[in-house]
Amino acid sequence: MDWVPTWGQAVSDYRGEGDEPDFDDVTVRMTLPASFGGSHARAQLSNRFADGPVRIGRAAIGVGDRIVPATFSGRSSVEIPAGMAMWTDPVELPVRHGDDVIVDVYLPEPTPYATAAGFRYDRSLPGEHTGAVPFPLEGSAPEAIDDSREFPAPNTTDEPEVELDGTGWSLPAGGPFLRTIEVAGAEPRAVLVAFGGSSTAMGWPQYAADLLPADARIAIVNRGISGNRVRLDAPPQTPSWGLAGLTRFDDDVLGTYGATHLVIAYNSNDWGLPGRVTSIDEMPTLEQLIAGYQELIDRAEEAGMTVILATITPLAPELRVDANREALRQGLNEWIRTSGHECADFDAAIRSASDPIRLQPEYAAPDDTHPNINGSKRLAQTMIEALDRLHV
Repeated sequence: MDWVPTWGQAVSDYRGEGDEPDFDDVTVRMTLPASFGGSHARAQLSNRFADGPVRIGRAAIGVGDRIVPATFSGRSSVEIPAGMAMWTDPVELPVRHGDDVIVDVYLPEPTPYATAAGFRYDRSLPGEHTGAVPFPLEGSAPEAIDDSREFPAPNTTDEPEVELDGTGWSLPAGGPFLRTIEVAGAEPRAVLVAFGGSSTAMGWPQYAADLLPADARIAIVNRGISGNRVRLDAPPQTPSWGLAGLTRFDDDVLGTYGATHLVIAYNSNDWGLPGRVTSIDEMPTLEQLIAGYQELIDRAEEAGMTVILATITPLAPELRVDANREALRQGLNEWIRTSGHECADFDAAIRSASDPIRLQPEYAAPDDTHPNINGSKRLAQTMIEALDRLHV
């Protein structure tokens, strides 16, 4: 079969962060939006950052009124070694652009919360409940369990949205193990990989896919990681911010099957974290930032990919008063706009008309740094316009 990624996110290391309890005799349900349709589906589960193997007791994949068991080389259960990933066997499952694809995974043994990505997921009450409807959510009444094994229609879920708290930016606890969903049975015009930080990880790529018509035949894969940097790995205290973009490029971009277009859409973490979260000695020069971008571009173009660069949106309030940091943002944006590559001008799209070093209030999250839902949708529209200019 010729496989096409219909959904994906980059996984990172959640060991030791304490965001989520471990798993033991529970089923996790992950519901993800499909950007591209096909007649068959399969899911990739990653155990990249664990210290030991992970036992998958049972799995299922579903769309609409059909959820079917998923196997691994014909077996209902599998052990994924540490540092490895594994695909389910293909299942015959019609998937359309915009469908919600359900992936259920039962974890029968004590399993550390280690390898995860930035999307919502649900835990069940104790037990194996792959395909159960209604899904017996953790904390719900036991009588809500449907253990009929007939894999009936799943509950529908609202469109995922970025979560914000009163103090600023807050991403949901990462969904465990699931890295990619692929479909087969149709040929895409393009496979776009979105590569960046938090605004990419939980924002515009999904909305861009939503804006595309069903016959666009463009798959969009999100490989953003909150807190991620181009040049340097995550600091030890927050490993979930991921390996540097330059380090993870081969896995997350070149490892995305059929990728034709790369969008480099980073935040200001490279020069926003030094002196606040990490040592000030990690502060880059503009030349070093440009060199990092250029290396990503060169590697993508060597692989035959078309590159789109996104400008960096305004800094956090505590950062924009620092003339050096703001100069880095402005300098990198000027280079992006004049580099000769297609530019999705995210900065111009959501900055304030009266005070261009700030976000337009209607597009700003409470932290006045990240885009809110309206801002993410505006960035998505900006990306669609860039694709139109490229005649994708």
